[in-house]
Amino acid sequence: MENNSSPLQKYRRQPKLYIDLPSKGQWYKQGALEKVEELEVYSMTANDEILTKTPDALLTGNAIVKIIENCIPSIKNAGSVTNRDLDYILAAIRIASYGDSITVGHKCSQCKNEDQFALALQPVMDHLSSVQPVYEIKVKDFVFRLRPLLYKEMVENQILTTQVRRQAFEISDSEKDIAKRTELLNSLYESINDKTKKVICSIVTEIITPEGDSETNPIFIEDFILNSEGDYYDAIQKTYTGNNEKMTIPNSEIECSECGHVDTIRPNLDYSNFFLRR
Repeated sequence: MENNSSPLQKYRRQPKLYIDLPSKGQWYKQGALEKVEELEVYSMTANDEILTKTPDALLTGNAIVKIIENCIPSIKNAGSVTNRDLDYILAAIRIASYGDSITVGHKCSQCKNEDQFALALQPVMDHLSSVQPVYEIKVKDFVFRLRPLLYKEMVENQILTTQVRRQAFEISDSEKDIAKRTELLNSLYESINDKTKKVICSIVTEIITPEGDSETNPIFIEDFILNSEGDYYDAIQKTYTGNNEKMTIPNSEIECSECGHVDTIRPNLDYSNFFLRR
């Protein structure tokens, strides 16, 4: 009888750590998660590492989606991961794969010497799990209930921004007529502004009126926000920006190896190099 088992089976990946989602599973659609606590985190495979070296897959978000779903099997739809959880999840995968630090480069603001620093990731995870974003605000007796962006929405916005920047560069480089160039560039920037307004409106899930009535239809919500006094839009945008600020990596102080000057930096975990083995 043919033996379908392999002696290699016992050497397959085992979970390296377990995490609880900071969001506690809020805002996820049914079926996107198997559980929200004690999610097993596995190290990246060779296939995952190959994905990190594929620029198109990183740009479209496909690489990150596949890596998350492969390394944390309890997440069934990584496109639905919220920005409340995203960096926390990615930091956990990085720790499971390569250990509790990542190398960050910095140029001294005084002598311009370039140093490499090891950034510990466990404190980053501790920070990301403890922050308290604001998802309900009150403006002029109206209550606005908000949500975080999904990863797939973040990717869509990033792709649009990249495309507009590329088009703007091409127009600036090729269009010699100043008036025509200005017209084309203004049109591009207007498209970015329109997208930004839609994003701000899209994070509002419910508006409760002073009388206690509730509106959850996204079409009516967008119409109200964009065609009412600017106070509503401004408050939502300010809250959105504030939440993003809270969920960024905390500042770190680093000392130049050449002149001893201390700079305060906020490392940027660029996904294009975050998962490189270093």
